[in-house]
Amino acid sequence: MASLQKIKTRINSIYSTQKITKAMELISTAKFAKIKNNLDQVKNYYSNVKKIFFNLLKYTSPHIDVLLNEKSWQFEKKRDLYIIFGSDLGLCGAYNTNILNKVNEVVTSEDIIIAIGSKLLKILSKRENTHIIQTLTNIGDEPNYNIAKIISNKIYDVLQISYLNSVKVIYTKYINPIVQEPIVKEIYPITLEKSADSENIFSDMDKSSFEPSADIIVKNSFSIFFEASMYYALYSSKLSEMSMRRIAMEQASDNASELIDDLKLQYNRTRQAKITQEITEIVGGSNSK
Repeated sequence: MASLQKIKTRINSIYSTQKITKAMELISTAKFAKIKNNLDQVKNYYSNVKKIFFNLLKYTSPHIDVLLNEKSWQFEKKRDLYIIFGSDLGLCGAYNTNILNKVNEVVTSEDIIIAIGSKLLKILSKRENTHIIQTLTNIGDEPNYNIAKIISNKIYDVLQISYLNSVKVIYTKYINPIVQEPIVKEIYPITLEKSADSENIFSDMDKSSFEPSADIIVKNSFSIFFEASMYYALYSSKLSEMSMRRIAMEQASDNASELIDDLKLQYNRTRQAKITQEITEIVGGSNSK
């Protein structure tokens, strides 16, 4: 039977841990609320950029899928580029594990990866035949548009090499405070069919009105579209991370409370048993006289 001092030490230790998890829960809740307030604006920005970009594509470019891959015919074997969003910090439940499971489902040994997040990079480095061409770590708790620009520039540069079959994003989509879903979203190639449901806002314009030319404008617009796509994925991922960390810390605090209650019960039982034993010894000693 454990001594009273050992039980008391464990209780105090768990109390200290509970204070930490409770503080982290409150911090995650505050950060979650801040990011959640901005998500709608980011989503609207992404939707508007996508609408204008797709309409421009519908009206101006007949060969959108090869606009940036003009030399793709030279390569017999093409591969996919995956931009994968993870976290820099742990203690966020199954956030990074869920992303890794999705990676294992779709990413092959031939594909190349841009990895975002220190924890994600650590678990990806243990994966066999993983080709990481760029990493971004320590990006902070507040999504930054500069991060989206860096990723967009890298995508554009790799596309100029003209050996990509597609560009896909793996990130955690925020659905509600309880549900977050890791998804794979293709952002390249872009075809007219993908924008068929949008109204063409350039239908009344003459192609000659575009300066320097419609195709050059479209080609330059890819960077803006990639930036908006990356910014939305980064925001949704960060919101999902904060939500899952808040839930994980809440569960850890609740588990600590339950463990403390169990240890208190054990402490009282042990104390009562020792008191009973002492009384029995006293009574036994008295009877022997």
